[in-house]
Amino acid sequence: MSSTLIARKDFEDAIRSKLVWAVMGVFLFLMALVAVSASTQDLSEVEPTQLIVTVTNIGGLLFIPIVSLIVGYMAIVGERQSGSLRVLFGLSHSRWDVFVGKFVSRLGVVFVATLLTVVLTVGMAVAMFDSVPLGTYLGYSALTILLGLAFAAIAVGVSAMASSRMQAMGGAIGSYVVFSLIWHPLVAGVHYLLEGSMPGLEAPEWYFFLLRLNPLDAYRQVSSELADQFIWGIIGMENIVEDVPDAAFENPDTLLLSNRVSGELPFYLSDWFAAVVLLTWIVVPLAIGYWRFDGADLN
Repeated sequence: MSSTLIARKDFEDAIRSKLVWAVMGVFLFLMALVAVSASTQDLSEVEPTQLIVTVTNIGGLLFIPIVSLIVGYMAIVGERQSGSLRVLFGLSHSRWDVFVGKFVSRLGVVFVATLLTVVLTVGMAVAMFDSVPLGTYLGYSALTILLGLAFAAIAVGVSAMASSRMQAMGGAIGSYVVFSLIWHPLVAGVHYLLEGSMPGLEAPEWYFFLLRLNPLDAYRQVSSELADQFIWGIIGMENIVEDVPDAAFENPDTLLLSNRVSGELPFYLSDWFAAVVLLTWIVVPLAIGYWRFDGADLN
């Protein structure tokens, strides 16, 4: 009951964040531009899943992770730095109550923001195209919501471990930098050490498995398969750290995972396993964050 009270109060405070809704406002504005541009074009030859590519590029790889990190990174360290934790403990709330209440409230805010994104996406698809594969869009919507919750969990976990705002901010920003800029080159480096060359168009299954452990890459790979069109990352690392032929960049769909692994995909490269990866990024950061928070000296 204590955690419920904390979650309700914190949700009401967090949902009013002007910065969160400013970022979401920019995203909605960009999507409005997409809708206006589409209304002036002939979409009869355009596949309905093309919208998934656009939303992934604008929202999934950029705005949703940023919103989630903004929402979560001050969840606990903000109370710790202001001295409010002592007040909460004085009201007979335990550390568990505070931690659970905080992460439930922040995950709730992210869920609302991400739900608005996917509802807008499905609504635009229905309005723009005569026939829409709703099963594909519902799967994509669930994947997008999981991505937002994963980054919110990472931010709350970082907030629980940090002792200052700067530490929490550094951890939140650092996590996004690692996932978007460092992870792929690092895995390619492991491939070079083990195989003696940079990964080519075809590569060992373990290479793609290590890439898929990155929540952004898991989301992007499955979104590409759902859209049946290769989706580049924020920075096209395939063009930088992989030894793929120039023809692959002229026809990016050759970079789809299903085209780079010979034979049937193993279970850990299947679409459903990406959901397992994202769920893991929800559970593990929260577990580590609470473990550190529970043992921290908060005086």
